[in-house]
Amino acid sequence: MSLIYVMVGLLLGFVDSTHGMGFGVTSSTALITFGITPAIASASVHGAEAVVDLFSAAIHRKLGNVDNEIWLRMVVLGVISAVLGASVLRR
Repeated sequence: MSLIYVMVGLLLGFVDSTHGMGFGVTSSTALITFGITPAIASASVHGAEAVVDLFSAAIHRKLGNVDNEIWLRMVVLGVISAVLGASVLRR
């Protein structure tokens, strides 16, 4: 029985991933087609994806699927990387 759950979870993980990639490409293309600049289109799509990821992370955390030690390291390194990346792009 647990093999069925693993297979369904794997399948749904693939479906979720393909929808996420399809959303970004399709949304960006549509926005640019309607005259939105590429920078604004990218920011809009990434903003929408961030909201979905935030809800997903909150549910995983609520269900106890998060290792707090690893999570903290990832947050610290992610913030540092984001600030450095934004600083480089700004120049």
